[in-house]
Amino acid sequence: MAAPWSPERMIARLAGDEELARQLVDIYIDECPRMIGTLRDAVAEGSPDAIRRAAHALKGSTLNFIEGGPAATAFELETMGREARLDDVQPVFARLEQEAATLLDQLRQYQAGACKS
Repeated sequence: MAAPWSPERMIARLAGDEELARQLVDIYIDECPRMIGTLRDAVAEGSPDAIRRAAHALKGSTLNFIEGGPAATAFELETMGREARLDDVQPVFARLEQEAATLLDQLRQYQAGACKS
């Protein structure tokens, strides 16, 4: 199991660039809900290719912050779409929504603290 998100690990992965970390957090907080919505629509349509593409985009963006959790679940959805295995896509998507919400809460807390500095 991958380690949970931490600002220290994120900043270390960015070679100590705290300004870049803040910018990535701001962008992700704005874009993640849109990406989740796109994936939700793809799941509702039952389109394997749309699920694959939307999950891939979300995974790539999420990997800036964490390797497990929502990034791993997005990869699972991406694989399901690529293999056109959609029988269990709804519960996996529900798990992704929960994991993404948790990460967004953590990033908002980081953002609020970073703005005070």
